[in-house]
Amino acid sequence: MTTMLAAVLAWNPLLIYNPGFQLSVAAVFGILLLRKPLLSLVKSTVLRPVKEPPELLSNLLAVSLAAQIATAPIVATSFDEVSVIGVLTNLVAVPLSGPILTLGLLGTLAGNIFVPLAYLINVSNGFLVTVLAWVAEAASALPFAAVATPGATLPLVGIFYLGCVPAAVAEATMPEERWPRAAGLLVVWTALWITLVAVL
Repeated sequence: MTTMLAAVLAWNPLLIYNPGFQLSVAAVFGILLLRKPLLSLVKSTVLRPVKEPPELLSNLLAVSLAAQIATAPIVATSFDEVSVIGVLTNLVAVPLSGPILTLGLLGTLAGNIFVPLAYLINVSNGFLVTVLAWVAEAASALPFAAVATPGATLPLVGIFYLGCVPAAVAEATMPEERWPRAAGLLVVWTALWITLVAVL
């Protein structure tokens, strides 16, 4: 991952200033470093009443939470607000994004071979995109769906990521039974940081 990142930045160093690039990198590193501790937290708290929680649901929640936490400061500084409902909407968005991308690619390939087939594929994909857009619009219309973050500054972003280090290294430095505690502290730290930049 770091080798590919270095190669991309060597090709175009200005990408480092692009919010889309920053969000992609943060989300990937967040999922790589935070997923397992957050998965243990999800299983021991949210899904604890369920005897045998589906692995897919556990992973979806953990991945969504990891990406949301890792990208929160970048979203806060780039867009002056942070979604607090994104973890739930990602439960729909993440499973839909794979088929949407796959159908989009198939539609493009089919368009070069047989246009009517491409039309059928794109109509199916259009339905999935409509569902995804509807979920996003409905969620964003809810009260308190997002928190304004006028106080987010670069030094505070650095402080946020420093506070994430214990959870990020939990898998390598702590026994597995302590992962939920590290992940729980990470969630509390994220909530406190968002509150801080919202009131500053």
